[in-house]
Amino acid sequence: MSETLEQTQARNLPMQNAESYTSTIYKGVYYPEEREDDMGETSIHINLIADLLKTLKLFFKNRQDVFLSANMNLYFEPGNSRRWYAPDLLVAFGVPNVERSSYLLWREKVFPQVLIEIASEKTWRNDVDEKLRMYEEFGAEEYYVLDPEFAYLPAPLIAFRRQDKNLVEVEVIDNKVFSPHLDLEIVWKENTFRLFDTQTNDFLLTLEESEKKRKQAESENEILKAEIEKLKSQK
Repeated sequence: MSETLEQTQARNLPMQNAESYTSTIYKGVYYPEEREDDMGETSIHINLIADLLKTLKLFFKNRQDVFLSANMNLYFEPGNSRRWYAPDLLVAFGVPNVERSSYLLWREKVFPQVLIEIASEKTWRNDVDEKLRMYEEFGAEEYYVLDPEFAYLPAPLIAFRRQDKNLVEVEVIDNKVFSPHLDLEIVWKENTFRLFDTQTNDFLLTLEESEKKRKQAESENEILKAEIEKLKSQK
């Protein structure tokens, strides 16, 4: 299978010390990992973000050129630690998959191509206004706003995709939309959001579902071994 453009770029990236990504100080300026002005999240927010993040990390586990994070401070103005956003979920292609304390745009030189925000009473206006404009300005390719409570947006899912210099709203049909960069569908299903793989024609397993499937396979394997041993002993 031929590698993607992002994989080629990642393969050619210079190796960098992981400490350069985990340090909270860059060229003498302190960029906090956590901030006092961060807004609190509801349990619905936290659970959905965690599920999507863990599911996508499993999906991209063999990719060294894809970085995913949730609620990570993204700083976009060198020398100014007051200029930041913290996307609920960001996916950046073409950068090393290493741990980071913060995402410094001038260091990474790649703005996350895919951003997801979870609408809440405190955030939904900002999600579809200021954040949309900022993500558009800095070059996001895809932007999704999810409303798991279906309480703030006109639909559970609003999607934007870059056309030239703008992020333009795209049609969401049957509460699902395809993400070209993720190569997955984002689907509103049974009062939550799932990720659907059109290649396998099935939903991606969550971390809990994957663990349950692994334990079930192990149990079935042990039963099979026991039956084989029983047959051997009867000979």
